[in-house]
Amino acid sequence: MEAHGMRIVVRYFLSELVLCLVLVFFKPVDTVEVISQTGPVISLVGDDVILPCTLISSDGPVNAAQVALEWQRADLKQEVHFYTDSRDSNVDQNPSYRGRTSLFREELKNGNISLKLTSVKLSDAGNYSCYVPSLDKEQKAFVQLVVGAVSQPVISVLGPKDDGVVLKCESGGWYPEPKMTWLDSDGSILPDGPTETQKDAAGRYTVRGEVTVKKTENNRFICRVNQQQINKIKETLIDVPDEAFAKSHGGLIAGVLIAVLHSCCCSWRCWCLHVERKKSKFNLPSILNYSQEITQNSASQSNV
Repeated sequence: MEAHGMRIVVRYFLSELVLCLVLVFFKPVDTVEVISQTGPVISLVGDDVILPCTLISSDGPVNAAQVALEWQRADLKQEVHFYTDSRDSNVDQNPSYRGRTSLFREELKNGNISLKLTSVKLSDAGNYSCYVPSLDKEQKAFVQLVVGAVSQPVISVLGPKDDGVVLKCESGGWYPEPKMTWLDSDGSILPDGPTETQKDAAGRYTVRGEVTVKKTENNRFICRVNQQQINKIKETLIDVPDEAFAKSHGGLIAGVLIAVLHSCCCSWRCWCLHVERKKSKFNLPSILNYSQEITQNSASQSNV
C-alpha cells in the first residue's frame, strides 16, 4: 500500500512539473494584428497625406522591418505599394502612383507600416488596405481616403437695383460639390437668389450666386463657400461704398417735387414782373394827360 501511495505522489509531482515546464518553455504565441484608424483620412489636391497602419501584438508594436507589406486599393488590380526583403519592390505598381509612395523606413521596427502619398490627386480617392502576407491568418486594415479641392471665392459688384446693390460671387475648382451662403457683418444669413453649379471635365465644381443687399451701417458682406465632407470653408469679404447704392424712390420723388416747385415760383415771378412793366408803361395818369393835350389842341384850332 505504501508503494502504491508513493507511485501516486510521484505521478502527481511529475504532472505538475511537466505543466510548469510547458508554461515556462512553451509560452502561447501572441496574436499579431494589423490596425488603422476608424474614420476617413481627408486630404486636399496637391497635398501630401499619410495613410496610417500599424503592426501590433498584445505585447506592443511588432518589428516590421523584415516582413512583406502590401498596400492595395479596392478598385485597382495593381498594387499601390509593395515592400519585401527589406526594400521596396514596385515592379507591378499602378502607374498613377509611380514615385509618389513611400514607407517610413526608420519606423518599421516600431510597427509603423503607414504609407505616405505625395501630390494627392482627385483620382487617389478610394478605399485602401494595408496587408501583411506573412501572417498565419490573413489580416487587412482598411483606410478610406477622401480627396477634396477648394478655391477662394471672388465677389464683384454688378450694380444698383431698386434701393440696393446686386453682388455676385463665384468660386471654381471645388470637389466634392460645395454650398454657397451670403452673410452680413453680424454673421446673419442673407436671402439670396438661385445658385448655379457647373461640373467640368475633370470633375470639379464651379458655384455662382447673386444677392441684392441694402445699405447697412458698414456695408460689409461675406460670401461663404463650404464643403461638409472635407470640412473646408472659404470666405471672401467685401465693403460696398455708399455711392454704389441707388438713391431711394422717396428721395427721387422729393427731388422732382422741389424742382417743379422751383420752376413754378420762377414762372410766377416772371409773370408778375411782366405785368408790372406793362403797368408802368400804360399807367392811368399818363393816359389822362395825353387826353387833355388832345382836347386843348382841338380848341386852339377852332378859335383860329
